Amino acid sequence: MPMTATPQTTTAPSAPAPRPLSLRTKAVLITALPILTLGFLLAAILTAQRRAEVNSISRNVSYSVGSLLASTLDVTDLTQVSTQLRAAVAAPSVAFIDVQPAGDAPRAFISDDPQTDWLLRPQLDAALRDHPQDTHFSWPDTRADAYRAAQDTLSPDAPASVRDHLDAAQTTLRATYGQPRTYDITQLDVFDTPFGTRALRLPGQPTPPGERLFRLTIGVTLGDLTATLHRQLLIVLTACLITAAAAALLAWLAARRVVTLLLTITHAAQQASLGQLHDPIHIPRRGRPDELSDLIQAIERLRVSLHLALNRLRPGGRP
Repeated sequence: MPMTATPQTTTAPSAPAPRPLSLRTKAVLITALPILTLGFLLAAILTAQRRAEVNSISRNVSYSVGSLLASTLDVTDLTQVSTQLRAAVAAPSVAFIDVQPAGDAPRAFISDDPQTDWLLRPQLDAALRDHPQDTHFSWPDTRADAYRAAQDTLSPDAPASVRDHLDAAQTTLRATYGQPRTYDITQLDVFDTPFGTRALRLPGQPTPPGERLFRLTIGVTLGDLTATLHRQLLIVLTACLITAAAAALLAWLAARRVVTLLLTITHAAQQASLGQLHDPIHIPRRGRPDELSDLIQAIERLRVSLHLALNRLRPGGRP
């Protein structure tokens, strides 16, 4: 009969079991990691609180200016509108005000730098069109490029005063070229109520009864306040970081000492299990005695007792 070969199955070598974390690593993770995590969590909370404070101050400034304009602004009187807006942007932190009437009255826009209104307004319109729910508006300061482009379009017979003005504007704006200009934006709708009063509506609030007269878009810059809060935040975060690092270092040193003592005890137990009871356990004295020091002293007394007992059991051993 023909012999049939039976296939032999080969057993793949089993993968080595993953080595568990050492006691030293676990001790460091248990002690230092929570402290560092707490430090980062505190930094995140302080950053969010700073942003909330800036938003609250910006909203209060915008609402105060909007309330004043809403009660007195007549969008049909362009002279009055221009005068009131110029007075409003002269107030601290107010960067620009945009008035968009609901009827056929022309739109009014003015900023604290009227010479660049022609550039700021289209940037604002584009930002509100693309992100209508945003409360922050930021764009790089490229006004020097706009003045340069306007200078390039001048005809050869353009007055020299115009060229001098454009040159002076470029020289002034070159120092801030490319730096982001950031504004906190608040939009307020002004309504004429049936009771003969005017009401303001912030985004997300219910629409009051009456006819909408115009919309105010107020831009606020809190550069000085933001810089002050930023410096304070850096000081607090630096103090928290130093405290967390010092606490983590102390925790690591304490864990290292504990692990070192445990490793010493383990080594002494292994030596005793092999019958090597001649060498005493040497532990350097550091600080006040604690429970581990008491444990080592007890193991050392046990080693001495076992060593004496074995000597008595040996032939010729002294009683």
